Amino acid sequence: MINPGARPFRARALIVDDDLGNLNTTLGRAAEGLARVLEERDVEVVRALSFDDGRAVVAADASIQSVVLNWDLGANDEGSHSQAVELLGKLRERHGEVPVFLVAERTTATRTITIEVAEMVDEFVWILEDTPDFIAGRIVAAIGRYRASILPPYARALAEYSRLREHSWSAPGHQGGIAFTKIPAGRAFFDFYGENLFRTDMGIERGQLGSLLDHTGPVLTSEQYAARVFGAHRTYSGVVGTSGSNRTIMQACVNEGDLVVLDRNCHKSIEQGLMLTGGRPIYLLPTRNRYGIIGPIPPSELQPESLLAKMKASPLTRELAASKPVYSVITNCTYDGLCYNAAKAQELLYKSCDRIHFDEAWYGYARFNPMYAGHFAMRGDPAAHEGPTVFATHSTHKLLAALSQASYIHIRDGRGAIDHQRFNQAYMMHTTTSPLYPIVASNDIASAMMDGGAGHSLTQEVIQEAVDFRQTVGRIRRKLQEKGDWFFKPWNAEVVTDPKTGSKIDFEDAPAELLCTQQKPWVMHPADKWHGFEGIAPDWCMLDPVKVSILAPGMGDGGQLEKTGVPAALVNAYFTRFGIVPTRVTDFQIMFLFSIGITKGKWGTLVMNLLSFKRRYDANARVSDVLPELAAQHPERYRKIGLRDLGDEMFEYLRANRPGELLNRAYETLPRPDMTPREAYQRIVSNDVEHVSVDEIANRTAANGVMPYPPGIPMLMSGENFGGEDSPQIGYLRGLAAWDRQFPGFEHVTEGAEVVDGTYHVLCVR
Repeated sequence: MINPGARPFRARALIVDDDLGNLNTTLGRAAEGLARVLEERDVEVVRALSFDDGRAVVAADASIQSVVLNWDLGANDEGSHSQAVELLGKLRERHGEVPVFLVAERTTATRTITIEVAEMVDEFVWILEDTPDFIAGRIVAAIGRYRASILPPYARALAEYSRLREHSWSAPGHQGGIAFTKIPAGRAFFDFYGENLFRTDMGIERGQLGSLLDHTGPVLTSEQYAARVFGAHRTYSGVVGTSGSNRTIMQACVNEGDLVVLDRNCHKSIEQGLMLTGGRPIYLLPTRNRYGIIGPIPPSELQPESLLAKMKASPLTRELAASKPVYSVITNCTYDGLCYNAAKAQELLYKSCDRIHFDEAWYGYARFNPMYAGHFAMRGDPAAHEGPTVFATHSTHKLLAALSQASYIHIRDGRGAIDHQRFNQAYMMHTTTSPLYPIVASNDIASAMMDGGAGHSLTQEVIQEAVDFRQTVGRIRRKLQEKGDWFFKPWNAEVVTDPKTGSKIDFEDAPAELLCTQQKPWVMHPADKWHGFEGIAPDWCMLDPVKVSILAPGMGDGGQLEKTGVPAALVNAYFTRFGIVPTRVTDFQIMFLFSIGITKGKWGTLVMNLLSFKRRYDANARVSDVLPELAAQHPERYRKIGLRDLGDEMFEYLRANRPGELLNRAYETLPRPDMTPREAYQRIVSNDVEHVSVDEIANRTAANGVMPYPPGIPMLMSGENFGGEDSPQIGYLRGLAAWDRQFPGFEHVTEGAEVVDGTYHVLCVR
């Protein structure tokens, strides 16, 4: 039984047969008779009278557990048979093991059914020769076998164990949810989530489920399964997010005083790893373009000569310049969707370091689509791996389908390998002894969803949706431009090359097949102007099609502001009112992540809201009408102003203060390190710190990292010096305070900085 709760996972069969609509014929009565016998056996039957209807069910309904298909459907000719092949192919993409029963007349079948079709079918049915009861029995038996195998290892063990309805005398105290049912608030909580969640939230005493810390039993089987699916030698399931997984790897690799090579475009968990280990950082500087979009680290930064020069230049590392780095980490892809040629990056880093970590938190799907060939860590056959030890971390809850906090650590052992027993010491340090088992099971399911052809099918569908959205926005923009009007612009190549003819085509006119299946339209070239990264190395970086940035007007191609513009912050406020939440907003960039949960209806609504915003912006509709909650919170500021007037004010602020330019400068330079992040954290523990106003912060040492959100990339690391009064870090914080005062309700989030009486303060070393 797959679902042991109060609402069981009912058996479900699809019958695709036009005879179901002709009950006055022998074949029609036989087909309907089969459907009714299945229903008598408690199988829910979905009836489809055409290939189109059947294909729609196959594409949209993952609960189908058996398919009965009439090969003679329609005209019983080559055309209808090709439709049947298409339906079976689509079925096998998403439902690789679903049992298929092909209904066919014996002489027709032997003459027209190919080997390709036979390989996609489990049984043939001669519906006028065998009784409905016999055929239904075969179908029910096949459904039973399928249901028994549908779940991956750990999820299956958890579901089976929860059926025992044990009498537990150990934690957790809610005891399968029963504690919640004793008080109204608890009962509401229990009813909201349902019994299954609480029945599968159990303590670590259940030996039948194995151990997450010892990697035994179903846990081990699940991790071995994930390693096969994701192309690793070893995989570890994480339940404390990729932050915990990143810290685990660093804790296993780095000792006090070891040299480490770090992407400056790193997640805060990497800085935390420095605090924990005492590693001494050599920073790699990524590029940024005029929109504040994070670009790649140039390959020259990864060369041994460059790393040596950095070591000699930094007071933290110059005494260790003769030593070899023990660990290196690169964020791939960047938050804005730029993906390295990972094979080249690995080759460069291997010249200096034996352990290379690709932080692929937002990129766990790359292995499953040829679009990303060569641009991810776990490439090709793990058995053929040579060279360094390679780590990859995936936030399976981000763009795959696991629950929040779920992640994976994937390892390919090479030079510098850390055996399981030693690595597991770090793993146990960062993994709870009381895991929520459904998180572990959701990791298992995320692997199963990518296994076989399903991973390609799901990722291909997402790429298709993202491309459709990009082209739709591009076509609308072109039509409005022809009338001298404005609209938003998708950030991607404006022109692509047709490989068949060599001719140039506008992106919005390019064949969808080209954009959805070929990597070339997404590779960034040095001569391209659209991406804004001057001097980018050839064949070094590609844009991920599913990470979609929309650009609002206002920024010129040369990085200068135009005469007028539409600030993205205002667009975001409008979106928020209608429940649309972008993943990142800069001065003129609005970014959306297309995940495997995206639908046409979802991005269609986004297009409608872009048009709706434009209409109200052009009409200078009153802010009190368009953003009533904002006007109610700040009536004196926004009650009488129009939307476009407010946008003009914001644009003039951006023109006068150039916060985006200051932030780019802050990220493009390395502040002077006065101490390591570990030493700075020790000052916090010792309370040898104080809050310092931005007006007095010049030449002070930050005790904690300062990270503008999104995306939460440090512009100043713990232990680094703010510099003089003219430093871009100080200028940016001052500019934020001025923005917040002028535009209440549009405040920014900057972790590591606190606003006190309208002024930013940062924790500094005393």
